[in-house]
Amino acid sequence: MLSEWGYFGVYAGVIASLQLSLSCYLRGKYDTDNSGTIEADEVRFLNITQHMPVVLKEPCYKSLSIMCLMRKFVEAMLHSFCYGCITVFFMNFIMLNMDRQYAYLVTCLMIHMACMFMCKYATNAIHVASSHNAHLLYYGCGYIPLVYVWRKPEQEYLIAVSALFLLVIYRIGRGISLPRYPSILHICRLYKLDKSTDQWELASVPTTHFGTSDPNKIEAFAQDYVDQKSDMPPACSFAQWAFACPVYEIMNTHISSSFTIGVLIGTVASLLVGRSEIFDADVVSNVSLAISVSIAAMVVLTIQSIGLYGTAENNMHNTTLAHFQPKTVASVAAMLGAAAVVIHLEPIADGDNLANLLPLWVGAGALSVNIFLTFVLSTWAKLGYTRS
Repeated sequence: MLSEWGYFGVYAGVIASLQLSLSCYLRGKYDTDNSGTIEADEVRFLNITQHMPVVLKEPCYKSLSIMCLMRKFVEAMLHSFCYGCITVFFMNFIMLNMDRQYAYLVTCLMIHMACMFMCKYATNAIHVASSHNAHLLYYGCGYIPLVYVWRKPEQEYLIAVSALFLLVIYRIGRGISLPRYPSILHICRLYKLDKSTDQWELASVPTTHFGTSDPNKIEAFAQDYVDQKSDMPPACSFAQWAFACPVYEIMNTHISSSFTIGVLIGTVASLLVGRSEIFDADVVSNVSLAISVSIAAMVVLTIQSIGLYGTAENNMHNTTLAHFQPKTVASVAAMLGAAAVVIHLEPIADGDNLANLLPLWVGAGALSVNIFLTFVLSTWAKLGYTRS
């Protein structure tokens, strides 16, 4: 029988071999001219979006609209955290009897697969518009929910080691398969907020073989706005910049980021309820469940009302999702997140009466609904978007 480190060693060897071999193979698929640089013309997503008009006023689900760069940065991390939560919560339910020595390794691998699915279907435009280092950060957020794993190994630090190992191998693999990947400036149409009118104006169009509508805008943008070292707008001005993005992806991150906020609020609220003497309740209890769900709904509704990135950005975001009741959807998603997390704050004991454990059944139901909203709905949207 292998030790915990033995299982990790086998796991690491297999994953590293497969990841690096696949990366070398994919390099030939992505770098079609073998130049050692991924050109904008080689980014396949542009084949779908380059000639689509950008709709700024109440677009439909399959339209192309815009998303603030600051919102993209924050919600992509929350989106990844959501996918990590869904994976961990689901694996907790199905791995109740799995050996602790390798149960966490299976969960780590499944999170990695979920993040790859996320990039392929749920947020492909955000994936394409993000650098290698941004991906490292996003995937890292996906591993944070490993704190909720029930079947932990005796040496719990191995969970962090395995997650960091996957991140390092993934980053090396991306560098091999996508060498010198272009910045968002060379891939996406960018819009800048005109503070005098509170309107979002087209500021940059990438130069590719697909064509460009206004070369002068590219030159002006490059001279006036871009940090020449990073080939990007300065990070401090991200709230004033937006990029062209499918509406269904904006909606996907809207739902998943609200779910994540609900998870975080549910975690804090339940721990406070269980460890204080005010409510005379356990961490996992009906009381903590009710309080968590209520607070999550109120907090997210407040966030959606006031906005975090400025009034103009919040108005733009609400206009983009006007057909889809963004405040209501966000509040419901946050309630689902708070409801789903409570049962995972403490492992189910052998003597627990599952039939009477309300947080368990509410959590399982909330998880099922969110799996539909994230995995199923995003797959349907991406396939329909590609075919249209």
